[in-house]
Amino acid sequence: MIDGEGQPEVTAFFIHGRLHKQLPRVKAAFHTHMPNATVLCLIEGPPLLWLGQTALKFYGRTAVDEHYNGLALDESEGDHIARAMGDADVLFLKNHGVMVAAASIAEAWDNLYFLERAAEVQLRAMSRDEQQSPAQPVLHEIAQRSYEQIQIRAADAESAQCNLKSVKSGMRQLRERGIAFDA
Repeated sequence: MIDGEGQPEVTAFFIHGRLHKQLPRVKAAFHTHMPNATVLCLIEGPPLLWLGQTALKFYGRTAVDEHYNGLALDESEGDHIARAMGDADVLFLKNHGVMVAAASIAEAWDNLYFLERAAEVQLRAMSRDEQQSPAQPVLHEIAQRSYEQIQIRAADAESAQCNLKSVKSGMRQLRERGIAFDA
């Protein structure tokens, strides 16, 4: 804990503490059990399919930890998660949830938001009637080109900052109107 009072939740401490120690590039990390992304962690096979532009934001940036080991109650599980993440920005923890890491809070939040949207779209595509055509993945060459285009876009970090600022502004406006949503 850097600031504030109280004690961090023990599993969060072991996951985040070890992740930041093992991966100095990570300045912000969010570990969540958001419904759509978590469902992808529960399905056999690769969790995120390259079905559309939102998913392609993560092409070449994901890793999968196939070995759920229970609660992170000591440093070894945090070290395991850090090793599994490696150079990836998104780690799918099978039978558990996801970890998103970035150079800033805004970028991590932005990635988490768009990951959940990509997961939602994928689950909708997967839930269609079996007699319909299967979901059509993007060709590897196109996915790779999209990945390269995204890497070139230096404005991605700036876009993430603007998105987070917009969310904060909306929350402030709701509070000013007396709408309580964080209780």
